[in-house]
Amino acid sequence: MEDLHQKQIEAIKALSSGLSATAAADAIGVHRTTIHHWCRHIPAFRDTLEATKRAYIDTYRDGMNTLAPTAIRILKDTLEDPATSPALRVRTALAIIKFVTTPEKPQSPKQQANDELLDAAYVAGYNAALHQEPAPESEIHHNSSLSTPVETDEPQTPRNALCPCGSKLKFKRCCGKDAPPVLSHPNQKAA
Repeated sequence: MEDLHQKQIEAIKALSSGLSATAAADAIGVHRTTIHHWCRHIPAFRDTLEATKRAYIDTYRDGMNTLAPTAIRILKDTLEDPATSPALRVRTALAIIKFVTTPEKPQSPKQQANDELLDAAYVAGYNAALHQEPAPESEIHHNSSLSTPVETDEPQTPRNALCPCGSKLKFKRCCGKDAPPVLSHPNQKAA
């Protein structure tokens, strides 16, 4: 959140608490199109807002989950109590039947595709781990900045050097990464 200024942080708090864009804009003293602009063009704002909304939703969902056993007990008592009016018992029974018979909300195609990709990546990683021999302790590097580069006896052509193929273009614009390493400088004669 260090990339966001104070007004953007206040807007995120207002929006994630359930206010509309107009109400949030009025609360922090900006125009509503400013908030829409932040959502469309500032990834840090958009990502932080989505994460904050998810956190609020998770908090309320946790609270509702703790109340569920009490609510179920009240429904059961309402249905079984002979002193309860028949109309209330019927409404309770209908509400329970509606809940039980309502199918689960299908996932959006985007969410379903994301889940399938995550599942495929997990399976691929798991299968690769099964077929891979563990590396010796000295070769395991969890941070690429700590690992030592592989040294070869062959000199490599720098990306901004002229391409060894003779095209007079830079290496990165000509043969690039697909070219074999240079064995000797083009102006040097073999000994």
